[in-house]
Amino acid sequence: MRNRPIWFVVFSLVSAACSLRAQDAITSTSTGQEETAEAEEVVVSATRFDIPLDQSPASVSVITSEDIEQKQIQRVSNALREVPGLSVVQTGTAGQLTSVFMRGLPSQDMQVLLNGIPINQGLAGQFDFANLTTDDIDRIEVVRGPQSTLYGPRALAGVIQIFTKRGEGQPGISLSAEGGSYDTFREWSQSDGKIDNFDYSVGASRLDTDNARPNNNYRNTAGIADVGWSPNEQLRIGSLFTYSVSDT
Repeated sequence: MRNRPIWFVVFSLVSAACSLRAQDAITSTSTGQEETAEAEEVVVSATRFDIPLDQSPASVSVITSEDIEQKQIQRVSNALREVPGLSVVQTGTAGQLTSVFMRGLPSQDMQVLLNGIPINQGLAGQFDFANLTTDDIDRIEVVRGPQSTLYGPRALAGVIQIFTKRGEGQPGISLSAEGGSYDTFREWSQSDGKIDNFDYSVGASRLDTDNARPNNNYRNTAGIADVGWSPNEQLRIGSLFTYSVSDT
């Protein structure tokens, strides 16, 4: 009889510990599910609405700013070389005509957009990726397959949409300079932030190189800025500015 209270206390402590562990496990599972849901990648280009990548009705590849930074990619064309179904053709050294073909179709059958704005609207519909840098780029979405119902007749092969960064948090600035062989020098700067209802993100770079072949000097100055004003959480009024001058 004297042992009953002791066993009861021990049993109660064990039960309480199991209960706490079960609750911790449930909490950890719930937290993990919430973190997974928060980290789930979202794409826009496949439907023009935000949807999870694994629920996209089309074949989509996403190149993030983290991918670009880790691999030190300086031009969009080099980032696209790693995307399945794309073929990037450069006619010579840096700065020469660079075309992208999707699933074997002509390059004019592929729609290229920057923040939703078509940038291959010329008569032929082709876009030269030679001077398009990765400055201030947040991500690149590549949608393979016909998308003409959403983007018009030039999206027969698919869509490449480039999204710029949007300023968040305390304003800050990053500066970088590097050099290499063939008198190659590159200077780069990026700044973004948010002040009250105003946000901005700006990127600029300068590249000078003599290239490996004689008489193939290349100079490129590029800049891009995305500024916006949000009177409330549902509305943002923004403007996009781009600048690019090259000399070959």
